[in-house]
Amino acid sequence: MKYYIKKWCKTSSAADIRSIIDWSYYKQRLSSAIQKIVTIPAAMQKVANPVPRVVHPDWLHKKVREKEDKFQQRKLSDIFKTLNKDGILKTNDGTVASTCLNEKSVQDIEDFHNRKGSSTDRPRPIVRHYEGNTERHSDNGIHQINGHQKEISKESEHQDPSSMQQQAMPVQDIDRNLDYQGWLELKKRKWKETLERKKRQRLGNSKNSHLTNGPFKLVDDGMGNKAKGKSGVTSYFKRRDVALTRSYWQNGQFLAWVVVDGIMLKIPIHVPRVFYLNSKGSITEEFPGRRVNKTLPHGRQNHNLIEVIIDEVQFIAESKKLAALLADPEIEGLYETKVPLGFSTILQIGCVCKVDKTAKKRNAQDSWSLSELHMKTTAECSYLEQSVSFFYLYHSMCEGRAIYAGYFPALRTIHVVVVNPFQNRDLTASFLDKQFRDACQALDIESPLLQNGATFKVDYVGHVKDAEKILLRSINEHRHDDHGPTIAVTESPEMHLLRSSIQALDDFPCVSIPSNARDSQYPAVGWQQVAARIGMQRCAASSRWLNERISLARYAHVPVGNFELDWLMFTADIFFSRALRDQQQVLWISENGVPDLGGTNDEDTCFADEVHQPVLIYPGAYRKVSVELKIHHLAVNALLKSNQVNEIEGGALLSFDEDAGSGLNASDKKYAYDDTTSCASAFRVLKQLIQRCLADAVTSGNIYADALLQHLYRWLCSPKSKLHDPALHRMLHKVMQKVFALLLAELRKLGASIIFANFSKVIIDTGKYDISAARAYSDSLVKTLQNRDLFEWIELEPVQFWHSLLYMDQYNYGGIPVEADEIISSWSIAEHLPHAIQNHFITIVSEFIQIPWAYVQKEAANRSSSTDGDFCTPSITISAAEMFESCVVAYLREKIGSHFSDKLLKVIRDMVIHMKGINRSEDNDHRSPESSQPLSGAEGDFTLEFIKHVCAVLALDQTVQHDVLVMRKNLLRYVRVKEFAPEAEFRGACQSFTLPNVICSYCNDCRDLDLSRDSSLLVPNQEWHCRIPRCGQPYDRQVMENALLQIVRQRERLYHMQDLICLRCNQVKAAHLSEQCNCAGSYRCREDESEFRSKMQIFLKVADNQKFQLLKECTSWILQVR
Repeated sequence: MKYYIKKWCKTSSAADIRSIIDWSYYKQRLSSAIQKIVTIPAAMQKVANPVPRVVHPDWLHKKVREKEDKFQQRKLSDIFKTLNKDGILKTNDGTVASTCLNEKSVQDIEDFHNRKGSSTDRPRPIVRHYEGNTERHSDNGIHQINGHQKEISKESEHQDPSSMQQQAMPVQDIDRNLDYQGWLELKKRKWKETLERKKRQRLGNSKNSHLTNGPFKLVDDGMGNKAKGKSGVTSYFKRRDVALTRSYWQNGQFLAWVVVDGIMLKIPIHVPRVFYLNSKGSITEEFPGRRVNKTLPHGRQNHNLIEVIIDEVQFIAESKKLAALLADPEIEGLYETKVPLGFSTILQIGCVCKVDKTAKKRNAQDSWSLSELHMKTTAECSYLEQSVSFFYLYHSMCEGRAIYAGYFPALRTIHVVVVNPFQNRDLTASFLDKQFRDACQALDIESPLLQNGATFKVDYVGHVKDAEKILLRSINEHRHDDHGPTIAVTESPEMHLLRSSIQALDDFPCVSIPSNARDSQYPAVGWQQVAARIGMQRCAASSRWLNERISLARYAHVPVGNFELDWLMFTADIFFSRALRDQQQVLWISENGVPDLGGTNDEDTCFADEVHQPVLIYPGAYRKVSVELKIHHLAVNALLKSNQVNEIEGGALLSFDEDAGSGLNASDKKYAYDDTTSCASAFRVLKQLIQRCLADAVTSGNIYADALLQHLYRWLCSPKSKLHDPALHRMLHKVMQKVFALLLAELRKLGASIIFANFSKVIIDTGKYDISAARAYSDSLVKTLQNRDLFEWIELEPVQFWHSLLYMDQYNYGGIPVEADEIISSWSIAEHLPHAIQNHFITIVSEFIQIPWAYVQKEAANRSSSTDGDFCTPSITISAAEMFESCVVAYLREKIGSHFSDKLLKVIRDMVIHMKGINRSEDNDHRSPESSQPLSGAEGDFTLEFIKHVCAVLALDQTVQHDVLVMRKNLLRYVRVKEFAPEAEFRGACQSFTLPNVICSYCNDCRDLDLSRDSSLLVPNQEWHCRIPRCGQPYDRQVMENALLQIVRQRERLYHMQDLICLRCNQVKAAHLSEQCNCAGSYRCREDESEFRSKMQIFLKVADNQKFQLLKECTSWILQVR
């Protein structure tokens, strides 16, 4: 061994093994093992240390001294230890003895003064436990303790008939050898009875938990179950609702917070599962139900539609049988099996309900069936008209630091807890008072804290658990001082963690406010004051937010605590679902964005093309005033005017008559509709719903109805909607495209030139040099369009005016806005150039915009000064206007030949001289990651790219395009490149992809993101966030990646299932086995491989840039990148 040690250490002398390895570590490990196995057991058995080299630990000496102590003094905590599981054991002689609690050794606390006898020698009193409700008194149990600790408990009066019958069955012993099946059935009944009894015992603890904010109760029922006694003395005291919230719950059971006569109660509601079975044959008795006549989604034929109502437990137990039914050819489908029970409950009872008169009278804590509750409108019964008390909890955190703020208006107190692992303390009560007053003044809120005086408390802790304990005490103080109905309003980035850690929130109905991610982005210095200022702003705005949410609950008829974070989409789902049910239509609700069409997926949806937003771009230089008009309510107008649009198209747009579509026979519906118009009945219901919302918004000025109208298209196209239907989306999109085309045609008729247009905005050239004339023209244009019946509900809002605009596309433009004195330049193509020459590009393009505009302003000033003596406004004839425009063009041509040519030659000369030694690898680190214009290896690459980009932008002006091309020819000659050489050709922006309908989770803003040309999205390792200035919420990365993944898989599926077209006649291949077309032409794919790979490369770049691992794996596999 020494030989190999010398060889490994490369030394001539013998090395000590202890100097090579960590000898002290292994010695300590061996000593610990010896202590555990040898020395510690020996010491506990009063044996001397058998291994003296291993010293006893200090705690062992203490244990040995306690064991050898002759006094054997007991600890107080030992009295309250829990009983052993095997507390009652059988002794050797067959008698039952208690190993933990002996009657002779442990006396009752009442008998400590009596040494002669114990209370167990005389009759024990009967203990009865009564409920707190005065309407009913029932014994929970009679507990009598005899000689051997026997326990007798009285079962609940409310038991199922099946369990009563099982208890009434005679129990007799059956010989297992003679009748094994009978013995097994008897055992199974006993086991089932035991499980049901234990479950009733657990659920029985929740009988007294219906009143909120109640005092603690004394738990002493003598049941001896395991749930009690696990925490010693603390097990005697439990809050009323802990047993209810922690107990076992069955599926289909919900808790409802109900306010009755000013008292808030928590009652259980039993919600059954309702689904529909459409059978082609006769219905068996396996699923009893009643036959109904309802319209199925997507025009499915109604054969024998049966409504089945069963318990949720039974529905889950019969899930395999239901799945087998879908494979039965006689069963067409199962509908509404994916409707959440909570959502169905809200649809049926809303926020105000009334108990059925025929319902059996019972206590509030007993379970109520959903069929016993009937919805009442808010006009018949007011909802939370009386002021409801509330308290607000705010939470934000960042890297181990956090701030909790508790706002209690009833106590006029704001309690702030700072979690700071360091020692600095920057907050004071006066600072919080000032920030709260400033926030109330900014929001124009009259808080009761400002009128009657407020108390501000600040506590510093080192851990989150300590802060939660402080807030728990504050909530308990509020509970004792305010006994009326109270709502807990919470705002936290981790809402579930906040509710689970502060268990007092289980005693209140909770309403959640969406949290802004910027609240949890603390600065490195002064973070306490910044976070506290935001917290005070949130506290000041909490009362107004709650009042608005209660008003929304009255309008939507939804309980105030059941709104989802995106309340607009949730409210639209509620309204549309109720409208469909009113029209006797079956819902297609699902949670994954794919409509539930009877349990089978719609094949047409899987192979449907993407819905692309139309974009019209007319590049050019617009030297007259241009105006950007924002389009509002295009989807609403298209929906309401769909009949007129269909008439204009001669009935070919929607392929059905809305009024006569409902008169088709059931057998013909399946063949009368295509994949888009199959949802005609749902389209009519949606149209009626929007008409009602429009009436509410116009007549009563309801802000919530107006918000629903504004977000109509976002709701229809979002997969997060429970009623999302791609066919309905495509149907409305088709009508919107036609209305959009008619709108642009009408703008052209009125003399406007389209620069850019999509569903959201349109930029037009007014043809006016004077800004006042342009404003008057735009106002007249808007009013004229609103007077057209076809565009009655479209609203055009002028957003921005431009004196001059040089426009390439929505990401490459420059102009002089009317409101600002500086030139706005937004050129994403400049990102492809090195940083050293980007400033030259911006300067030259800006001068190309400003110089003609300055000349026009100078000529207009001269013309107005020459007519100062006239009282009438000078008028310009058509010939004079044409002459003036020709003068402007001539002036610009002269500037291109002199000013711009000389300046560009000077800049290019400097580039050639100073940029020869630039390392290409250093510059590539600063270029855009999405650049699709790789530079070649020639020495003048940078200069050549600069010439190509500048000349491409200057050539946008068609009036001077020839002069720009002559200048380009001269500049290319300077860098020794021919005019028509391939390397001199300018390649436009790289192939782009636009992710449609990206929704902010905080402000619900909806916009389309160009992932290839938007410079703000191309920064590596930077989160995508909302563009609204007051929001800035980062987009959900998982939602974005899932949306991109769905598009990638859809495009891959369409690529493999695409049609073949003829190279000669471009006809689609009809015969499956033919190798050539009838015209003798060969076939090719509609989308070739190179085009498909280029599209996939875009997604791969996005995945690399944003670290979307799953998207990267999917696209890499498609592209076969190893």
